[in-house]
Amino acid sequence: MLGFIPLHVPWILSVPMFANPGPFREWYHGRGPGVGDHPVDGFLGMPAGAFYLGLLCVLAGLGGVLALGLISDWGLIFPRWVPWLRGRRVPPWLPLTPTALGSALMIGYSATLPWQFAADLSRSSQEDIFTPMGVLVGLPLLLAWTVALPLAGWSYYRRTRCSYGCQAPSTASSQR
Repeated sequence: MLGFIPLHVPWILSVPMFANPGPFREWYHGRGPGVGDHPVDGFLGMPAGAFYLGLLCVLAGLGGVLALGLISDWGLIFPRWVPWLRGRRVPPWLPLTPTALGSALMIGYSATLPWQFAADLSRSSQEDIFTPMGVLVGLPLLLAWTVALPLAGWSYYRRTRCSYGCQAPSTASSQR
């Protein structure tokens, strides 16, 4: 999240950092590759690219909060600022469901990255939206998330797997 959002904020503001200005501006205004004859004028008064990138940043922020919850105490017990639930245990499925779904999506997408990465670097041109430097900066950030989120989810699962219904293993001294 700390690398992803700062990288995308200039793009949201229409600054073509690590991008080719012409193709970036067309894409930003909904007229880039893949749009065909149906350019998108925008959403909620924002250019299509800004809306899309803003949505990605919101999702990354939510993913960051989710990841923090997976490794923090407030991921186990609802904090006091959560109405009606404060002080209650967080059901393990609540953070683990979006963690599993997000991890599966990121792993699936990341599995295609070696081919995308090689193609982007070998056939880069001025017609591409992002420069090879943008690829070299952006993809490692995605790969870091692709590894970190499932690991945090696994750690959370291990810490909470006996939250409900598990019994502690008995010892020989307690059976006497």
